[in-house]
Amino acid sequence: MLKTRMKDHVKIFWERTQDEEIKKLFPFSTKSLEEALILFEESLTEDALSYGKVIYFEGRYVGDIWCYSIDESNEKMCMLSIVIFEKKLWGKGIGTEAAKAFVKEVFNKFDIEKIGAFTYSNNYGSIGLLEKVGFVKVDTFVEDGIESKYFEIRHRI
Repeated sequence: MLKTRMKDHVKIFWERTQDEEIKKLFPFSTKSLEEALILFEESLTEDALSYGKVIYFEGRYVGDIWCYSIDESNEKMCMLSIVIFEKKLWGKGIGTEAAKAFVKEVFNKFDIEKIGAFTYSNNYGSIGLLEKVGFVKVDTFVEDGIESKYFEIRHRI
């Protein structure tokens, strides 16, 4: 189930994603809880370039899904990120179902034509999730010594 993201979620997400295994699989841009809270506050403004939800499973908060770099004018696209921080739930299809619902919501909410997503090449769970949702691999590249893959999904009208 997708729910509205609140300030308390940001704090929990920050704490739960400091896990070393999670850090190796997901490229996080925020370097501190304070920075994460500032980005959350910015996401609440009317002209925000990001939008997110929290993922609940069996009544528990288990992860986040969001889009960022929303561009409704030029590129007509945004980027997707999803993290299930409850590692014992990995591989159970929870992220895939959340992503399917969220992608549909984002295409309906914003005037965009495609959604992009990056993942490390060794993150087979994320690659599988993206493919199950309908994303197609567009590119493989190396950045900061780490091989990554770039995927896209186009809006089907």
